[in-house]
Amino acid sequence: MQKLSVNALALGLLAGFGANALAADLPLKIAPKAKQEAPARQPADFDKLGPNCIEATDGCRRFTRAGDGLFDAASNIGIACQPKALTCTKRK
Repeated sequence: MQKLSVNALALGLLAGFGANALAADLPLKIAPKAKQEAPARQPADFDKLGPNCIEATDGCRRFTRAGDGLFDAASNIGIACQPKALTCTKRK
């Protein structure tokens, strides 16, 4: 009786592995990419810093004023960082 249950278990395991091998042969269905909108470059908070502010930070990222007068992000936000209010770190 015990030999029968071991054989049944082995057969079940082989059937399970066989199904996975067959699934790997199926064609992939690739979802279309969602259109991503560009993030806003100039939130209203930057206006409060004044026209002579050339570098700012929110405690997580550093922003620099580009040649067009708008701020660009110069660094990425850290995974655990909690942004704070913008402060000017360098003026003309």
